Amino acid sequence: MKDENRSAAPPLLERSATPPLVASTLPRLRGRGRQAALFIVLALAAKLAFLAILQRPLGCDCNQIWALPGDVRLNSRTVLDPYSLLHMIFGAVLVRLVRWKRPDWPFWTLMAAVIVSSTLWEMVENLPFSIEMFGYSAGDPLAYHGDSIANSMADTLVAALGALLALPLAGWLVAAIAIAAELLLSFWMGDGFGITLWRAFLG
Repeated sequence: MKDENRSAAPPLLERSATPPLVASTLPRLRGRGRQAALFIVLALAAKLAFLAILQRPLGCDCNQIWALPGDVRLNSRTVLDPYSLLHMIFGAVLVRLVRWKRPDWPFWTLMAAVIVSSTLWEMVENLPFSIEMFGYSAGDPLAYHGDSIANSMADTLVAALGALLALPLAGWLVAAIAIAAELLLSFWMGDGFGITLWRAFLG
């Protein structure tokens, strides 16, 4: 028999169906995030100094931001060019591989891995020894003579953008996009990762 004189228990507070609003959707720079940000700044500063030592030009002096397909002589001189797509794919594939191997790494550590890797790639790519390895003839319109500072810095930024866009995507989708981009540039420009590696090591 129920005790009618017993006071009823206070109702439980219901959880709010709507989560509280946050100031920003990007993770804040705390702890390892600050260390990652420091690596990013140091990498970009090191690349800037490296390109200055190599006496690379600041830009193309052509009043263009994008190198049009019909004017390949501006490749690697303007801020963006068709090869920017390859750098974006590089960042996308790299961040998926790193997240696969290190799923515990936070956002800013992943971004630092992409930016530092892109910086190292850019520095090696601009070495005189590397430029000679590409094996272009002097009259080839695709001949590579090194990046301008604006182009090289933009290459790393688009690699970071590619990583940011790839984070919410499935790995198979990123791989499919990467293959499609490689094929597109190979037929469009007659150049790409595969052709460059063939020219450098087997050509």
